Amino acid sequence: MSLLPRLIYFALTLTALIWLGRWITRQVQVIGLRLTGSGRVALLLYYLLLLPGIIFHEVSHAVVALLLGLKVSQFSLGPRVRGSYVELGSVRVTSGGTLRDSLVGLAPFLGGTAVLLLVGYQVFHVAALGAAWQSAGWSGVTGALAAIWPVRDFWLWAYVLFVASNAMIPSPADRQPWVTAGIYLVLALVITYLLGDLSTLASALIPEVTGALQFMTLAFVFTLVLDVIAACILWLMEAVIIQFQRRA
Repeated sequence: MSLLPRLIYFALTLTALIWLGRWITRQVQVIGLRLTGSGRVALLLYYLLLLPGIIFHEVSHAVVALLLGLKVSQFSLGPRVRGSYVELGSVRVTSGGTLRDSLVGLAPFLGGTAVLLLVGYQVFHVAALGAAWQSAGWSGVTGALAAIWPVRDFWLWAYVLFVASNAMIPSPADRQPWVTAGIYLVLALVITYLLGDLSTLASALIPEVTGALQFMTLAFVFTLVLDVIAACILWLMEAVIIQFQRRA
């Protein structure tokens, strides 16, 4: 399969993963609010559920900043209302220019992707699902799934994937330097094209990029399936709570 279809599949899977992760986090808050009747308590329950991911998100920023020679001046945790959104944690880093600031902003996404890949392939053996799909289609995938459910500490590792997929979602502050970095990247590609080197560069990188996209897409799809299961459970929980409260 060529690069473009794999890139499209990767983008669609990542978009679905981020969207569903946000829906799940909102649903957790809604259920907490319905159970407790208190917005503050619901926010606290939501915060505690995602606390490992919040710590991972902020530590990722701090570690990459230190590796790039930037100064980390403040690290804090705890839900705080910041205008139209809730800040679950923060780390203050001195600016190091567009490139370094962009890398610091990308740190949780890259770290979360690494966790999804590691757990997906080393714990749940996702590669077997890909091989089963290529050899036998959906029937092969169904058979391969039977070997995944008995994985030791299945729910613990599923929670790790859930937390990692939510931790990798960039905050508004993380996205600020991306536009400038994207402009620089486009300009670099244009200059490379004008110099006549883009075709040589593309032919050298396409096989590696295609393989990497396939590798990541498969891990993201597996995480997405687990998120769909979690979403269904949360939706049923809310429906049961609503029916119970109406009868009460």
